[in-house]
Amino acid sequence: MTSLLCFMLLFNIHYIQSSYLGRLSPDDPYIEIGKDMNLTCVLNNESVLKQYPNKKICFDAKRNFSDKDITVINKTAAMLHVVNMSLSDKGAFNCVLSLDCSNLLNETWVHGQIVAVGLPPDVPSNLTCISYNFDNMTCTWDPGRPTHIHTTYRLYWTIQQTFEYLW
Repeated sequence: MTSLLCFMLLFNIHYIQSSYLGRLSPDDPYIEIGKDMNLTCVLNNESVLKQYPNKKICFDAKRNFSDKDITVINKTAAMLHVVNMSLSDKGAFNCVLSLDCSNLLNETWVHGQIVAVGLPPDVPSNLTCISYNFDNMTCTWDPGRPTHIHTTYRLYWTIQQTFEYLW
C-alpha cells in the first residue's frame, strides 16, 4: 500500500510539472521601482516547437514589448528585458508561443509569473514600546514611505537585568 501511494504521489508531481510547456523564471520576483528586470522563458524541449509549428517565444503583460526587448537565446529559450519598471508594470507576466509577438492572437500559454514592483522598506523610526509586567508588550513605529509590496516587520528584544547587592 505504501509503495502504491508513493507511486501515485510521484506520478501526480510529474504530471503537474510536465503539464507546463516550459518555465518562466525567476519565480514571482520583487523588482525595485526604476530598476530593470529580466525574465527567461525556457521550453521543456524542442518537441514543443514541433507541436506548434511556426510559433515563437513571446511575452505577454500589461506593457507591450517589441522585438528589441526580447533576446533569443536558442530555439527553446528567450529572455525579456524590461527597462525602468514602474508600479503600473506589476502583475502577471506570461511566456507564450505566437506567430507574431506584436499581435498576440491565438497564442499558446507556456508559463507565467506574478511580478511585484515596489520600494525597499525604510528603517522604522519613532519606535515606542510599552510593557505590562513583561507579560505583554505593545509597540508602535513609523514604517516610512509606502513600499507598495507586502512588508513584514519583526521586532526582536532582550531583557537586560541589573543586579544590586547590598552588604
